[in-house]
Amino acid sequence: MNSHARQSTILLIESDSGSSALCRRLIEDIGAVCHAVCSLAEAEDLLRHCTPDVVIVDFELADGSGLDLIALLRQGAQHRNTPILLLTGEIGAHQLERAVMMGIYAFLAKPFSPEEFTKLVSSAIADEAQRVRNSDE
Repeated sequence: MNSHARQSTILLIESDSGSSALCRRLIEDIGAVCHAVCSLAEAEDLLRHCTPDVVIVDFELADGSGLDLIALLRQGAQHRNTPILLLTGEIGAHQLERAVMMGIYAFLAKPFSPEEFTKLVSSAIADEAQRVRNSDE
């Protein structure tokens, strides 16, 4: 990682503690800061004072659906273009289509390989950095 580059911030919303721990370790291994929460309520609270570069949200959460968070993020200007990765165990075609229409960056089916996850998160970070650079010009 370029020592002059700003460290990327990732918001991870994952209710399964094992998956959350694995994702957090993989995110930190690529040099990003990870804010991990396990519910929509905690994510909404964190988003009031944190602007993540990338959001990773599980489809099924204890207090709702990842689609609820995606809808919330897309409503406000601050997070309208934030790359969102949707983690899915089982998701219906209609729900996945809805997520795509809401502007997710990508989805990753569980179980996924660490390499797959790392590649996708790294790609989202790079794309977001490029978008921010272009908007600053």
